Amino acid sequence: MSTESHGAHADPKWFVPPDGGDYLAVVVLVLVLAGLYGIVYLYATFDRWAEHKAQGTPLAKTIPTLLAIALIYEIFPVDHFNPLLPVSAILIALMADWSRFHLKVKVGDDAPSDRSSDAAHKGDAADV
Repeated sequence: MSTESHGAHADPKWFVPPDGGDYLAVVVLVLVLAGLYGIVYLYATFDRWAEHKAQGTPLAKTIPTLLAIALIYEIFPVDHFNPLLPVSAILIALMADWSRFHLKVKVGDDAPSDRSSDAAHKGDAADV
């Protein structure tokens, strides 16, 4: 039995020896970083637009939270995290929106009585 090998193949053209430089790796690294930057930029633009459109709605904090969770799942491999982590973030945002919405309704109910008392005080000042 012979351990010699005949008809050896040449190195592929993309092979780079240990002391050589690899320009394709640099190009791919730049493209991957540009792609990640593009994804983050598009999500941030959409988040800004959604936050502007959600202003005054009952889900003003929940929508940006959902977009942030989607961005995290898009970019990072978070399969090893417990799924209750994003669910708890969504529930916290929902509760913040719910409490803000109900607080606004209660403050809105008190506002007309404040305005009428202000008008009464202005009328008293005009009579003097």
